[in-house]
Amino acid sequence: MDRLAQTALSALRQMQDNKFDLAHNLANVNVPGFRRDLPNEGNAGFLKELEKLSAKVLPLETEARKFSNEAGQLQNTGLETDVAVLNQGFFYIQPENGEIALSRRGDLGLNAENQLVNGVGDLVLSDGLEPIILPNFTSMSITDIGEVLVQQAGAPDGQLTSVGFIGSTSSEIDQLVKSLDGNIRKADGTVPAADQTARFGQGFLESSNVSAIEELIRNIDMQRQFEINVKLIKKASDLDSAGAKLMNLPT
Repeated sequence: MDRLAQTALSALRQMQDNKFDLAHNLANVNVPGFRRDLPNEGNAGFLKELEKLSAKVLPLETEARKFSNEAGQLQNTGLETDVAVLNQGFFYIQPENGEIALSRRGDLGLNAENQLVNGVGDLVLSDGLEPIILPNFTSMSITDIGEVLVQQAGAPDGQLTSVGFIGSTSSEIDQLVKSLDGNIRKADGTVPAADQTARFGQGFLESSNVSAIEELIRNIDMQRQFEINVKLIKKASDLDSAGAKLMNLPT
């Protein structure tokens, strides 16, 4: 009966992790460019005691988490500071921890140092993986290849100045995972080379690819699985007690 209980307990542990993913997805349903977390399948491992035939199977966690790279819906905001990636590419960001990551969050703005940042203050990096610093300007344009052009204050109308390119890449996408801080990076910790293959659309934002309805359906399904596994644990306990009574052993 111990194996039955262990199987049910392992399933409950996996459901607990899936519940965390589900809650995280729902919390980010309105975050531009957010990529839906996928359940962490991990691996199966065996715990064996010396000189015993019994073995218990337990899930083993992995640090890297996979995500869905399905495109979110495009919203036409008309704002010059909004930009969406129109293909499967990503652009480079540098969060506060300093570790370069990849993103599709395109609600851009400026920080106090006139550096280009996204909606949570992460630096948006150039093709040389450096911060993009903008002069005082009256208007900004971002081309389809990510070149940032500005109309500087005091310059003649129509005279645009290039301040650099938003660094982007479409390579090694199959090797990307979510790090523990929630940002997207390569599984081996290296930074993919900037190949400038992403295509941008100014005045648009890509929505999160999380479907609130699908996540709520998953929640209902997990609740049913939870109830089934709790019943299995109780059944294992009842069978164990019944077996002990038959053998006239203390429970």
